Amino acid sequence: MQNLEIVFHLKTSVALGSPWISLDSLLMHVKLLDELGEKYFSLPTKVALHPEIDIPLKRWRDLYISSVSIFEPESVNMYLFSFFKRGDFPFPRGRISRGSGFFKDFYLKVIYVPALRVRFYATGEIEEVRRLAEKVSAVGKERNIGFGFVKKVEVREVENEWGLVKDGKAMRPIPVKYLKSFEDATLMPYKPPYWSKKSIDLCAVPFTRVELL
Repeated sequence: MQNLEIVFHLKTSVALGSPWISLDSLLMHVKLLDELGEKYFSLPTKVALHPEIDIPLKRWRDLYISSVSIFEPESVNMYLFSFFKRGDFPFPRGRISRGSGFFKDFYLKVIYVPALRVRFYATGEIEEVRRLAEKVSAVGKERNIGFGFVKKVEVREVENEWGLVKDGKAMRPIPVKYLKSFEDATLMPYKPPYWSKKSIDLCAVPFTRVELL
């Protein structure tokens, strides 16, 4: 396996549901969609399937050597985007509920970053990582309304393994039980599936100083 840098060049700003995007989760999503095709959309929700998915990344303990997103240029800030969304179907006659159910109106707020690029570091099989990364058409949240569109992706080798730690700073959530020292920590998910309570542990916060055991 090779030490890699993966860069997604963006057409549009990235909307976020959390402070960062995890590369291992992104590749797992693409691999699952690639293998299952249309059956992917019939899968049960909130069921952990990840042990059955083989993604081309190196493991360290029980997590992948892959960083969270680095938005570029570094000077970009987060902004709030508000929009109104409602169904396009005609309303039926009589009384209906617009506060819940099928005809509910939505006033949504989204955090977004006007980034030009999203950079990740990882250790893995370069050709398979490139193949999966090139299938990513958009990243982040609210992709269906135009956020996070990808213009092109670059995957190249780098000299060092930076998927866990770079310049003394954590590049992903790392459980403190795997660390000799850490600057800051909080409870957060650190491995796929990130929605699962079983993935939560006390972890060093990405981009804070750490020292591995």
